[in-house]
Amino acid sequence: MSDVRVRWALGALLLSVAAMGQEAPSLDRLVELKREALAVFSQILTEGIAAERLSAVNSLVRNGDDSVVLLLAERLLNDEASFVRRGAAVGLGRFRSQEAQRALRRAALSDEIASIRWDAALSLKDSDVILALLSQRETLAAAALSLQESAARLPGAIWPSVEVALLRAFPDGESFNVVERAAMLKALAQLGSLGAVDRLRATLADSQEDPFVRGAAAFALGVLGVRNAVPELISALRTESDSIQVGAATALGYLREPSAVEPLIALLQTGRSPQARVAAAEALGAFGSRAASALAQALLTDPGPTVRQAALRGLAQTRSAEATQAVFAFLQSGYLQGCDPSACGSLALETLRALATLGQAQLALQVAQATLNALREALPFLFVFAELDLVRTLSAVGRVAPELFDALVRDQSPFVRALGVAAYASVYQAEARATLLRYVSDENTLVRRAALEGLAPWATSDDTELFARFVTNSDPRTRVAALSALARAGDARALVPLRQALNAQSSSVRLDAAGAALAFAIRWSKTPSSSVP
Repeated sequence: MSDVRVRWALGALLLSVAAMGQEAPSLDRLVELKREALAVFSQILTEGIAAERLSAVNSLVRNGDDSVVLLLAERLLNDEASFVRRGAAVGLGRFRSQEAQRALRRAALSDEIASIRWDAALSLKDSDVILALLSQRETLAAAALSLQESAARLPGAIWPSVEVALLRAFPDGESFNVVERAAMLKALAQLGSLGAVDRLRATLADSQEDPFVRGAAAFALGVLGVRNAVPELISALRTESDSIQVGAATALGYLREPSAVEPLIALLQTGRSPQARVAAAEALGAFGSRAASALAQALLTDPGPTVRQAALRGLAQTRSAEATQAVFAFLQSGYLQGCDPSACGSLALETLRALATLGQAQLALQVAQATLNALREALPFLFVFAELDLVRTLSAVGRVAPELFDALVRDQSPFVRALGVAAYASVYQAEARATLLRYVSDENTLVRRAALEGLAPWATSDDTELFARFVTNSDPRTRVAALSALARAGDARALVPLRQALNAQSSSVRLDAAGAALAFAIRWSKTPSSSVP
């Protein structure tokens, strides 16, 4: 967008917000701020290391408008790092300008990496280009690997053509490897291909086929809801292959056929691999109280912590008295106390979530405090690698036992206090504002960061000066929370700190600031009453 058009749009905006009580930024300063932000992005994309260039691409996609297309197109076509080109290929799908379309078309037809060609074609949404790529072995394989997770980006009009291409390619075991062929079957399931059902059943029954592919066929039958395949899937539970057992068990969980309960219980009790027993436990969770006894037994006796955790999740789904009794018995068994926290940390957190789900508020509170005490020495490690899981778990307990939050924020450990602030913010959201403001000035970085991150989504223009204090903070998450709040809710008072951060010595600070400054300028350029010709 030219400066003239930007000024036209921003001028209309300034008239419309004059009565809103915010301190509107001046037109000239907004235009200059956007120009400075784009200059920072350009420098990082030209001089930065690959990881910085990818961060810049992601920030441009997340915060930008059509003015960023040329920067993204240049990365797509010329960056030496494949993951940077892939990020640009996916991101450019947000923009429909001619420049974006030209770059995507060129990448779809010429990039040396098949998966990038495919991603570019999906972003382009050109059926002719996509169909041309399906005729090439490498890009057809890339398509299968992409579509096995989701077909959402694929234009619906060409689903039948993709289905035909995958069905034709699947038998070619010489051209496509096991992983690619298994992905084809899962992709067919994502496409809802009823035409693939016979192929799937034949593949599952073929003893000469690779077990990994057979397991994918079983899984796909479940995704497609093929209820008359239940006998074959039950039979597959008794094979010697873990891959087939996992695929069949997962499929039976999708289908929820009552006749599968006993065979799944048998796999849970006798399966040789933890993966197969986990799949059986997860499938049984869909059958409610009919599977509660077997899941309770697995919770108390299985040798694998991951299997016990899956059984616990299944029990929590039943919300039954038997499930509650099983969790009580598990706690009394002392298993968690004798288990290495690195192996059983997730199981301990799952226990807390189960107690909260089952309505055992006071017991959940007691166990939460005991668990944190038991894990106290490992908290620095867990905070780095499992912070989100800890926050989710403490939030679940805090919803049923709010007094937990008081105990957490009074704890001597800054890790526990930070978890308490983050969990409180997660539960109470905008209502947590007054409490979070008390911790924004906490002397500990972790606690202060948790308060800022919790407050940022609910910031108002009145918070501009508060967040402005942290835009160059050395802690990246603190800085990002402050910048995102200014981008979303800041008014004219945000201009000085944003420009200060844009001119920082640290490239990471400048990059974070560039995304916020760009989003800030674009936000102020939009108004329902303005229409840029």
